[in-house]
Amino acid sequence: MKIALCDNNQKEIGNIEKIIHLHTSQQYEFDFFSNGEKLIRHLNEIGTSYNIYFISIEMTETDSVALAQQIRAFDVEALIIFVSDDIKRMPDVFKVQAFDYLVKPISSACLLETMDRARNYFNAIHAYFEFSFNRKLVVLPMNEIVYIAKSGRVAYIHTTERIYKTYLTMAEIIAKLDKHLFARIHGSYVVNLNYIVEIAKNEIFVKQFEDGLQQENNLSLPMSRTFKEELKVSYATFLKARKSL
Repeated sequence: MKIALCDNNQKEIGNIEKIIHLHTSQQYEFDFFSNGEKLIRHLNEIGTSYNIYFISIEMTETDSVALAQQIRAFDVEALIIFVSDDIKRMPDVFKVQAFDYLVKPISSACLLETMDRARNYFNAIHAYFEFSFNRKLVVLPMNEIVYIAKSGRVAYIHTTERIYKTYLTMAEIIAKLDKHLFARIHGSYVVNLNYIVEIAKNEIFVKQFEDGLQQENNLSLPMSRTFKEELKVSYATFLKARKSL
């Protein structure tokens, strides 16, 4: 996993690398950038990106939020974590969907908790769902599945691109899915928590896609009372883990 550290005070932000190396077993690659211009130039030159960006709010040469906007345009899946001397700029990071906002001096416990959530996030979006239909094996990234609906013997897997079919039972489907990313909302429906827009009285609304494009109208799915409370808990836990701002 690749991490970019962007701050004009390399010694201070270098403490992030030290803490992660000392307290985690996972392998990380770190690159340091003294300002945003160097970071963006590097991204354009090598044509790749980083999994996680730590960006200092206090960089004098660069507007850190503007830098994050450029990164977000380059990579929608990357996690952007701001570090700052105080919380006064925290409202500004809403527009770039920051993953976290850490206040200096960053404690080991706080940083490691953030890294645990980041690891869980990447494990979820890079997990795969395998099934067979008409003797053909299909492998789908779980993050592309919006919801699964069971009708009789057939389960319809609705993704952002198209609809697949399988004869898996609901129990088999649930066993294959990431429990942190999916929740059952009805005897015949399982939904990806990442696509929920609203939870209503007896229905939920999810983002609707057609040929990979998100539509203006959201899709209504039935929700039974049996799963309502469990869904609320799962969704609250999901939002807390993501800290989507």
